[in-house]
Amino acid sequence: MKYAVSLKFMWADLPLPERARRAAAHGFDRVDLWDWRGEDIDGLAAVCRETGLEIACVFGHSRGALCDPAQHDDVLESLAETVVAAERTGFLQLSMFSDARGSDGRFLPGPPLTDAQKRRACIDCLRKCAELVEGKPMTLTLEAINTVFVPTYFLGDFGTSLEIIREVDHPQVRVFFDAYHQQLVGGRLIDNLVDGLPWIESVHVADAPGRGTPGTGEINFHSLRRVLDERGYDRQVTFEVVPTGDSDAAVAACKSVFPF
Repeated sequence: MKYAVSLKFMWADLPLPERARRAAAHGFDRVDLWDWRGEDIDGLAAVCRETGLEIACVFGHSRGALCDPAQHDDVLESLAETVVAAERTGFLQLSMFSDARGSDGRFLPGPPLTDAQKRRACIDCLRKCAELVEGKPMTLTLEAINTVFVPTYFLGDFGTSLEIIREVDHPQVRVFFDAYHQQLVGGRLIDNLVDGLPWIESVHVADAPGRGTPGTGEINFHSLRRVLDERGYDRQVTFEVVPTGDSDAAVAACKSVFPF
């Protein structure tokens, strides 16, 4: 099992490379970012090489929507930039989104297409995107985002994302299982987790509704951990939590459920 921590929220008062040092000191195997653009990724990569950390996930594209055929060129151009950066820094997972993000980072309303048209567009674009990473040491990871806080987002449910990547049917196109997002929109966490396990690249841990550490909300992470253990899951668990106070204390709370 590989354990990753998102540096988006943890040790947020420190420069990015120093956050990675904190992660390494706590015994994490990997670190996550959100959008790598505008970040000190070379400084981060240097610390990771020094400490033995890997950089797991970054946003694969900052422009364009998978669900809109008119924006596929933007997706591919943006993803190509990320692939170049990944070859230099070692990004392992490139997160892909059904909808486009604006300059402020917020997701934009999607095109006036039917759900079936948007689904086909996601499949078509992901197949083209897969050609950009073919044979390279990186994976495209489709991510469902809850429609409670992002009401216009197309892929709001894990099951729909799972069916899309199954239809794409490429070994370098996988899906994240994010307990926080799924609990907000559909629940049935164990059923969805078990159904998708062969295609899941990482299980994302944050409690709902506040994205806090395990035990601060309504999700029973002990049950999810038991399911992962029983089924021999050995890929990645990612802690994408917002600390309610001290980040080091948040790490301790995560380790109380997922000891490593």
